[in-house]
Amino acid sequence: MLNSLTSLRFFFAFAVFLSHLTFVKTDLEWYNWLKFNVFFEGYLGVGFFFILSGFVLALNYEKKVIDNPNFDKKKFYIARIARIYPLHVLTFCIMLPFVVINVWQGYFHWDIAGANLLLLQSYIPIKDFYFSINNVSWSISTEFFFYLMFPFFVIWLHKFPKLKYILLLIVPIIIIAEPYFKTDLKLEKGIFYINPIIRSFDFILGIITCQLYRKVKDTNISFSKGTLIELGSLLLLGIFFYFHNDVARAFRYGIYYWIPMVAIVLVFAMQKGLFSKILQNKGLIYLGEISFAFYMIHMIVIKYGNQYLPKLNDFSKIGIYFIVALILSALIFEYFEKPVAKWIKEKVK
Repeated sequence: MLNSLTSLRFFFAFAVFLSHLTFVKTDLEWYNWLKFNVFFEGYLGVGFFFILSGFVLALNYEKKVIDNPNFDKKKFYIARIARIYPLHVLTFCIMLPFVVINVWQGYFHWDIAGANLLLLQSYIPIKDFYFSINNVSWSISTEFFFYLMFPFFVIWLHKFPKLKYILLLIVPIIIIAEPYFKTDLKLEKGIFYINPIIRSFDFILGIITCQLYRKVKDTNISFSKGTLIELGSLLLLGIFFYFHNDVARAFRYGIYYWIPMVAIVLVFAMQKGLFSKILQNKGLIYLGEISFAFYMIHMIVIKYGNQYLPKLNDFSKIGIYFIVALILSALIFEYFEKPVAKWIKEKVK
């Protein structure tokens, strides 16, 4: 994977971490302003991951799928499952005490736990299902749908190039549907933020972004011009972010941020300027490599911390949770993710 994009993964995972700091209670106006106007919008990081996922898979597999009519889908699916499912099972097991206690106390039943373990929770627009156990695992459920559909998306886009314009259909769909859902925020989130079919538009956009990247990647761009373009893509995200409160939430779950996210993925994939050079620092690349583990473990750290830590100052908890999640991420990456992926890869050769 392109190093600058690898590093960016951590920054967007950190944005998701910030969006989950709902436990912080304070009368400080400056912090409450940040919480409600900046941190809570951190879910945009998930949209970045979905677009980036489509981009990276297309970069590695698109030509193989198109050029080989007998493309080995089984091997592809096993490789993708090996990427996400072992860590999902690990985090599920870590959360088992919460599962057992919640079932015993009647807060939810085993069918919710079963749907979560089998990565079916994102298909059910009920909060108790899609945010069950390890809340963030809904995105793995959605991502797995993308993996299943990827070879078909690639073939369809290749055979019917104009099919890419189907992305524009999401705009009238949301405009028409949003008024019916906005009175029920949980259902609105279950449809427009969680649902795999709706979020497929983000993933397909990533595939199309990769196709565009192939056309422009060899463009001769000077270092200074590349730096300005990279800065411009970041400022573009900043501008969209600044006006987000004026946009309906259903749009902000994905489509509203499409333009700046595509710009960032495309521009930083080209690696032509100062910012992408900074992102190629080995330390930042490593943070990007452990970002999936950080994303999957941070909510568990927050849940256990809030349940069992002494009544520490909430601001102290932020630092503690971040450091603990970061350390656990590195340990999981080194001693679980990599060994398990290697073992599965050897088994399916």
